[in-house]
Amino acid sequence: MTSRASGAAVTCEHVRKSFEGGRIQALIDVSLDIAPGEFVALTGRSGCGKSTLLNLIGALDRPDAGTITVGGRSLADVHNLAEYRATTVGFIFQFHYLIPTLSALWNVEAPMIGHERSRHQRVKRARAMLEEVGLGDRADDLPGVMSGGERQRVAIARALANRPSLLLADEPTGALDSTTGANVLALLARVRAQYQMTILMVTNDDEVSRTADRVVWMRDGCLVPSTPAEAPRSG
Repeated sequence: MTSRASGAAVTCEHVRKSFEGGRIQALIDVSLDIAPGEFVALTGRSGCGKSTLLNLIGALDRPDAGTITVGGRSLADVHNLAEYRATTVGFIFQFHYLIPTLSALWNVEAPMIGHERSRHQRVKRARAMLEEVGLGDRADDLPGVMSGGERQRVAIARALANRPSLLLADEPTGALDSTTGANVLALLARVRAQYQMTILMVTNDDEVSRTADRVVWMRDGCLVPSTPAEAPRSG
C-alpha cells in the first residue's frame, strides 16, 4: 500500500469554546502545535476540555474564537467540512460506532462512498484495510458476532479508509481490557509507522500516554505547562 510522506501539522492559536450561553467555559485560550507525523497524547481529568479540543480539530464543532490550522489550511476557510472530515481526518472513538446491520466490509467501505472511487475500488480498498488490521477473514461478519477488540479494529480500518493525514482518537482503548487495549495500541503504532500520519489521542490511561511522543496535559479548559512528573494526575 502507498504510504504518505508525512502527516498533517496541527496548530491551534488562542482557541476558546463555551457552552450554555457562555456559562460553561470548555476551552480558555488554548494554543497547541503538533508537528507532522507526531503522536501526541492529550490527558487530564474528566471534563477538562480534552474531547472538546479534539472535536474542534476534527471540525465536528466550531470554536468561539481563535484559529485552528490543519495541514497549512485554516478550518475557518474550509467551506466543505464534510469533505475535510472524510479525507483529511480519521476518527476513532471509545465506542466503535459501527453500523450493526452492515458487515465489517460495508462498515469500512461506507466512508469512501461519494469520493470518486468505483464500487470495485472501494471494496478492494476495504478488504485491504481489513487485512491490514488482521480481520481479512471477518469481512462478511456483522459487528454483533465480533469481540470488542475486533470491532475496534474494524473501526480503525474504517478510520484509515481514505488515507487521512491526521488521526483523532478519543479514548480508543477505554472500553477494552488491558490485553486487547495493548493490541489496539500496537496496531495504531504499526499503521502510524506505515502511513506516517499525525495522531492526537485523548486518554486518561497513563500506560497509553507513555506510548506517545509527547504528553499534553489539560486542566479546567487550559493547557498545563508541566512535565508528566509534575502534572495533575488523571481522574
